[in-house]
Amino acid sequence: MENQEITEIQPNIIIGEDYDGWINLSAWKSFESRNGFYGSKDSDKKSDGIIKAHIIGESVDYVHILSQSQFNAIKFLKENSEKIRDSLLNGLLEDYPNAKDIYEDLMPEIKTISDYKDNLGVAFIHVMDSDKDNHAYIGFELGCSWDDEHGVGVMMHKDRVVKIGLADESFNHWNCYHDNGTAKYEQGKWESTQELKHQNRKNWWEFWR
Repeated sequence: MENQEITEIQPNIIIGEDYDGWINLSAWKSFESRNGFYGSKDSDKKSDGIIKAHIIGESVDYVHILSQSQFNAIKFLKENSEKIRDSLLNGLLEDYPNAKDIYEDLMPEIKTISDYKDNLGVAFIHVMDSDKDNHAYIGFELGCSWDDEHGVGVMMHKDRVVKIGLADESFNHWNCYHDNGTAKYEQGKWESTQELKHQNRKNWWEFWR
């Protein structure tokens, strides 16, 4: 099952903690091909729309599956790729003044969303294990001309932009938690885990007992 198109995976199938596959999104054809290391350009030719995809398996009864919410999100992405693309690019366009302040002369002149075609491309999509309204969050990790090292990350829920930032925002769980209202619960879980680790940690001199 490894490295298949993720639209072919059915819900509740065991996929493991992390699953790598791909998805064909025609909406991203003619954008830059960003299949190199860390989202770098791998070709002067434009993208063919085939994008690497990473799914974080949802933990259920000690196994990791593709949840129904993840299946719904992938289906929505496939069927609405142009609408999602335009929403994402409009989000970047709204954020353009902020990016221009940060990158100054490195930032190309962007006036319309079509201007992004020659300046970025999708390197990965990340299907998260958090959801809202029965649809998982999906992060877009993009390589771009103005930041070869850090790229751009956009967290989406269906066709809505949740967060824009550097590439790591595309797989930052806390973007999902803050958006779906589970941040306080997840923070409590994290603190409990850290406390348990601390309780079970031996002092250095106890290893010789």
